[in-house]
Amino acid sequence: MKLPTIALLTVCSQIALSQALYTSKDDVNLLTPQTFGPAVMDTNQLVAVEFYAPWCGHCQRLAPEWKKAATNLKGLVLVNAVDCDVEANKPLCATYDIKGFPTIKIFPPELRKHKKTGKLSKVPTDYQGPRDAKSIVDYLLSNQPSNVLFVKWNEKDVKSKKSITLDNFLSTQNETLPKALLFTDKPTTTPLYKALSVEFKDRLLVGEVKQSEKNIVSEFNIQSFPTLVVISPEYGTVQFEGKLKRDTLKSFLEKYALESKTSGNDSKGSTESSQPKKTAKVEAITTNDSLKQHCLNTNQICVLVITDEQDKQETIDILNALKDKNDKFQYGWMHASQSADIVNTLQLPQDYPSLFILHPSKRAFRNYVGAFDENKIHQWLNRVSSGAVDAWAYRGDIKLIERQHDEL
Repeated sequence: MKLPTIALLTVCSQIALSQALYTSKDDVNLLTPQTFGPAVMDTNQLVAVEFYAPWCGHCQRLAPEWKKAATNLKGLVLVNAVDCDVEANKPLCATYDIKGFPTIKIFPPELRKHKKTGKLSKVPTDYQGPRDAKSIVDYLLSNQPSNVLFVKWNEKDVKSKKSITLDNFLSTQNETLPKALLFTDKPTTTPLYKALSVEFKDRLLVGEVKQSEKNIVSEFNIQSFPTLVVISPEYGTVQFEGKLKRDTLKSFLEKYALESKTSGNDSKGSTESSQPKKTAKVEAITTNDSLKQHCLNTNQICVLVITDEQDKQETIDILNALKDKNDKFQYGWMHASQSADIVNTLQLPQDYPSLFILHPSKRAFRNYVGAFDENKIHQWLNRVSSGAVDAWAYRGDIKLIERQHDEL
C-alpha cells in the first residue's frame, strides 16, 4: 500500500527531524565512547548526560528544552547527550543500564570506588524532575559544586568549614598559592563564581567577601561591587578590570593561577621538560606580508578569526586557549576593518567574531558555524584534524586591506 504524497512527506520530515536533534550550533556536547571519559570523568564540574534515541517522541520533545538548558548553563554545568541508536554508542548506553528514552543522568564531581571492580569512577543519579528547561537548570544549579570560602574578619563569625578568617585565608601556603577574592553585595554565591572555583581547584584559593564585612572591604579599598582581586605571591594584589563574563574572568585568573597538573608528571624532581608547555600567543595579522608569511606560504592549515574592536580581547583570549589545546594549526586574528576583501572572496558572514580555516596550498577554506565558544570550536577543530570536516574551494586572492599603521 502506497502512502499518499503528503503523508509520505510528513514521515520523511519527521525522520529528518529525528536525526538532527542536536548539531554543532547547539550548546549540547554529543559524546561518543572516545569522548565520554574526558568529558564526564576527567572534570571537577557537575555533568548532565541525556541518553536518547532520535526516533523517540519524548526525546524529540525534550530536545529544545535540553538545548535551552545547555545554553543557560554554559560554563557552569557540562550538558551532554549520547545517541544510543548509534551502534558504536550502544555498549556505553548498556554500561549505564539505559532501558528507556530519554534517560538523564547526573554525574557528581567526586570519584568513588566501585564495589565490584575496585576502580575509581563517578556514580551517577537519575534526574526524575520535570523536563522543561527552567526545572532542569534550577535542579542542576542547586547541586552545583563549589570550593568558595567565605572570608570573615572576626574569628567568632567562622561557623562552618566553608568559612575562614582573612588572616588564615591569606596565610594558606602564602609563599606559593595565589588567592582570588570576590567582593560582592549578592546574598548567595553566583553559579559562575562556583564554577570558576571548581575549575581552578588546587591552583587558586578562592574566597568571597560580603559587603557587610566592612573591615575587609576597607582593607582592600574596595569602591564598588562586585570587584574581583587576585593576591599573588609574585605580582602582589591585582584588581580585575573588564566585563564580568566567564571567558574574560577565566583568562584573568589563568594569568596568576598555578600551572595545571598534567598526567604522568608526578615526579618530585621538577625540570623544565616536566612542566606544562605553554605555546606562543596568537599573532595579529595586520599586513599582507604578515598574512603571507604566517599563513599563505605554509603547508599548515590556518585558523583565522575576524573580530571587531568590541570583542577583540575576549576573542584573542579564546584563540590563545585554542592554540594551547591544539597546536597542529597556524593561528592568527585580523581586524574587521581590514577584512572586507577576504569576506567577499570567501563569502563569509559579516557578524563578528568570525572564525574560518584556510588551506592555501589546496586553495580551500571552511568557516565555522555555531556559538563562538572555546569548547565548541575546539571540538570542531578536532573534527577538522581528523578529516571529518570537508573544506570548500575558493577562487581569487586572499588579502587584507592595508592600513597605515599596525595598531588596531
